[in-house]
Amino acid sequence: MKKINTKKIFNNLFDRLNISENDKILVSSDLLNLIIFFKSNKIKLNIGLIINLLKKRLGKNGTLMFPTFNWDFCKGKNFHYKFTPSKTGHLSNLALKMGFLRSKNPIYSFASWGKHSEYISNLDHTSCFNLNSPFGYLIENEGKNLFIGIDFKKAFTFVHVAEELIGVNFREHKYFEGKYFHKNEINKKKKYKMYVRKNNCNVVTEIGEKMDYELKKSKGLKKEKLGNCNFTVVELAKAHDIMVNDLKKNFKIVYPKKINS
Repeated sequence: MKKINTKKIFNNLFDRLNISENDKILVSSDLLNLIIFFKSNKIKLNIGLIINLLKKRLGKNGTLMFPTFNWDFCKGKNFHYKFTPSKTGHLSNLALKMGFLRSKNPIYSFASWGKHSEYISNLDHTSCFNLNSPFGYLIENEGKNLFIGIDFKKAFTFVHVAEELIGVNFREHKYFEGKYFHKNEINKKKKYKMYVRKNNCNVVTEIGEKMDYELKKSKGLKKEKLGNCNFTVVELAKAHDIMVNDLKKNFKIVYPKKINS
């Protein structure tokens, strides 16, 4: 393997993406193209380095988060804040192993580190996507979403926050109940609700290419590349306002897309 300063590679990238001290950053990732880039260039990659560099960059007043979503609770399985794995990537599971605090929702939980990690981990919200959730915390506190190796429009869960706030006609609340283990809340049976697609609606939520244009216009989008791996930063308050306004008016940016039944 080549002896190349990978710290410098990532720090230069984070500089170009305007990731700064005191930021509140959520990281969503698919590392395949990043791993391919490093392997093809015969550079050794330590995945944990990404987390450590972001922690150092954000500093003691910043907050770093990873999605640790798991949908097994919807199938009747128990949730344990330590032992239920994340189904949203290697970095999120690594964050849990590194001692990040996990939030309470058994379906859409987050691992967090930093100034507001205790607050985030204690948010008690029964609806997955309401503004009392970690999603809302990021929207209301000028949070940013860093996407690694993903087109953000294909994995932007925040769209469901906007849909629930507006009350779109193709989704409804569905309740899920199961046993729950979180810190001192042991073996409790709890009920949560999620804003899901209606059974008789053969549609999914689509975010169109116009979203890029609107975010760039509001200076809420930054994009960089490392080989074939895309790095994107979305400013969440700006994205939320764009989606809410579009859902209120014309469905030109966020809209239901028909699928085969």
